[in-house]
Parts: sequence; structure tokens; C-alpha cells
Amino acid sequence: MTRISSGNIDLDKRLQGGFPEGECVLITGEPGTGKTILCIQFLYNACKQGKKCVMIATEETPEKIILHGKALGFDLEPFVENKQLSMIHFLEMRAKNVTDGYNNISMYIDDLNNLGHIIQEDTEVVVLDNMGTFSIGMDLKTFKDKIEKLAYVLSNQKRISLMVMDATAHELTHRIAEYSTYGTIRLMTKENPYTGKMERFMYIPKMRGTKISLDIINYDITEEGIKLFPPKANR
Repeated sequence: MTRISSGNIDLDKRLQGGFPEGECVLITGEPGTGKTILCIQFLYNACKQGKKCVMIATEETPEKIILHGKALGFDLEPFVENKQLSMIHFLEMRAKNVTDGYNNISMYIDDLNNLGHIIQEDTEVVVLDNMGTFSIGMDLKTFKDKIEKLAYVLSNQKRISLMVMDATAHELTHRIAEYSTYGTIRLMTKENPYTGKMERFMYIPKMRGTKISLDIINYDITEEGIKLFPPKANR
């Protein structure tokens, strides 16, 4: 199975080389756990490998994401300038649809199934941050159906995709997104029983076609991005 590096050497080792090519992986976690940072690292590495990428942001603006990346040493701006990386701001496109007077439901970016309309055909890597936005006001069955269709379309197009979903939306939708994606990485904060301090932990409950450990991985967010601690340091 061909894999693409996550941009994190230690995570790649745990994933047998990185994210499976042509598959959708769900990244979920609480605020401050580094979901977007994980995506930035991945995008930066994919761009360096010459991949055509797109990031669909539903919350932060592309400008803020670029600044965030620069602060960590992952400068995405050159890739945006040469059009290797497209940064799409959900709120701006939604506003444009309203301003332009679109009344055809097929043009509504609010619909998960219509994201394909704004992704160029030669795109190889897709990051959607945050998918939880689309779950608001939607019944569970409809949401599950739309995720399954989107995951199928992206996978059928041989695109590797990271779908970020905030922990609150993930729990409110009974974690149904995990059934539709190829793999799941959960980021969390909790008290370390040995130190009594709040720390960050990563858990990989599912990654098809990959021999994974179900151990909880201790990690931190540093000036160089996410750093996983070796197993012996997982207290």
C-alpha cells in the first residue's frame, strides 16, 4: 500500500509509513489539541513532495492558517503563490454564493456532497477543517449518508483526505463519522495519573490496512509542531 508522510516522522512510524494514499482519515479532538497543526504539517510535507493540495477551512481564514504555519516553521505561502496549494475559506464562499444570488441547491457549499464542485480535478490531497460545521441542524442519518458519499467520491478519485471534526460535534453525532472513514486519529487532553498534570494524548483506534498499536501516545505542541514522545516516556 502506497502511503504519504504525515509530516511527522514519529507518527509515520506508527502508521507504517504515513497516511494510506487515496483514503479518507478522520482527525478529531478538543480545542487546543493540535488538529489544525497536524493538518498544516501534513500539507506542508505533501506540497514539498510536489502534490497538488487544497485546504477547505470552515473557521479560520487562509491568512491566519498561513501565519500559524509560519510560526511553526511550515511556510505554506510559497505553495499558495505558485498555486500548488489552494486555500478555500468556507465562510467567504458561502457569502459569495449569497451575494451572487445563487438559488440552485446544487451550488450550496453548505452541503457536504457539493464540495467536489470547488476541488480542481488535478488535486491529490484534500484537507477539510472543520467538518463539524456541516453537522449543525442535520439529522444523523443524513449526515452519515453525506459523509459516506463524500468519502467514497474522494477515495474513488484517488485523493488522500484528512477530515477534521471537533470533539463536541463528533460526540453529538455519536461518532458516526468513524464508520465512513478509512482511519481515525483522536487528539485529547486529560490528567496524567502519574504526574497529576493535564497533558495531550493521541489515540489511533482505527487505520485499515495498517498494523497499529492501541496504546495512548503522549505528545506535545512545540515551536516545531507536534512532537510525539517515545513509548518509554508514555507514563
